[in-house]
Amino acid sequence: MRALPICVVLIPLAVSIRAQERVVSLAELTSELTRVNPEIRAARFRYEAATKRPSQASTPPEPKVTFADFGVGHPFSRLSVSDFAYLGLGVSQEIPFPGKLALAGDEARKEAEGESQMYRAVLLEKTAELKEAYFEWFSITKDMEITGKSRDLIERFEKISRARYSVGKGLQQDVLKAQVERSAIEQQMEVLTQRQATIEARIAAMLNRAPGQPLGHPAEVQRSEFSLDPNALADLVKQNAPRLRARQSEVDARGVGIERAKKEFRPDLSLSFQWQKTASMFPDYYMAVAEVKLPVFFRRKQRFGVEEAAARLAESRENYQATQQELVWEAKDQYFKIRSSERLLDLYRSGIIPQASLALESAVAGYEVGTLDFLTLLNSQATVLTYEMQYYEELAKHEQALARLEPLVAKELTK
Repeated sequence: MRALPICVVLIPLAVSIRAQERVVSLAELTSELTRVNPEIRAARFRYEAATKRPSQASTPPEPKVTFADFGVGHPFSRLSVSDFAYLGLGVSQEIPFPGKLALAGDEARKEAEGESQMYRAVLLEKTAELKEAYFEWFSITKDMEITGKSRDLIERFEKISRARYSVGKGLQQDVLKAQVERSAIEQQMEVLTQRQATIEARIAAMLNRAPGQPLGHPAEVQRSEFSLDPNALADLVKQNAPRLRARQSEVDARGVGIERAKKEFRPDLSLSFQWQKTASMFPDYYMAVAEVKLPVFFRRKQRFGVEEAAARLAESRENYQATQQELVWEAKDQYFKIRSSERLLDLYRSGIIPQASLALESAVAGYEVGTLDFLTLLNSQATVLTYEMQYYEELAKHEQALARLEPLVAKELTK
């Protein structure tokens, strides 16, 4: 009877442990990000709203239906008493000058195209932000693994030093140094655990997950190949960058806006027709009216409208140029970071880490036979630890720089 509560407690615990041990791929997280991230969803709704404007802007004004009750001697008509009383029913329609509605619809369509590119930019930028966090998460996880291995190695050193001290071949201070080093590694592990919790919380926030929900472990990250040169990269930015294309759509929309502002100098027309019912001894009356709205205040209204549209076009062109310069500079900055990381990764992989590992193995063997002091052994171990951690940190920086390039070239560059 007492085993049941224990099982009830252990089952959720086992599920939680399995969730923590589950390897989570980057593709899985980016797919979830697209579905649930609030900023991406807001950008999509903003774009969908923009697609509804062209039809509204290009549709003529609604017709008006009028009813008239013309009374004589009192507010309401008495058709059989007064010859002047009547009831009227009419319809009117405002007709903008030809071309106004088409230009308004064209301007709204180009603005919707700009919102489409902005949605794409937000999607790529949030995906790149998630990738940056994922690669940092991977780097921290690797640092924890390496630190854990280093802790095991220090425990081995401590056992060796204790054994040597017990037979009179070692010093007690070697044992104490090993204990101090083990405590330092525990402190480093605590710092890494805090950093891991922080980056996991950041990823969970981007995925709109509840706080404390298990995230799992990152998959292994391989170095992505990158073959673009600076000129090709700049060309890709100018052709594909969604934010730059959104600026171009803004320029196009402002250009249409100038033509639409010029159309405001042209008069609009209004047509109306009314049927009037009088007394039974009189025939029905029919009235047709045509009205023209004259832009007589064009010097104070329409002229400034054109000047405003021209200023907005000039502003959008400058914004386009500024955005292009900023994005091209950002792309080149990431390019140099990528190339620098590649050179460092090659050095770590082909020379520094293998040589440091060999030096550590030699130091362990030398200390075991008494030809090397304990401090040199610890320095060799710390050197290997540092280089291995730097390698994975540099690998993460390489992939993060590629991720930051993706919104600029609208192309996937990371594995």
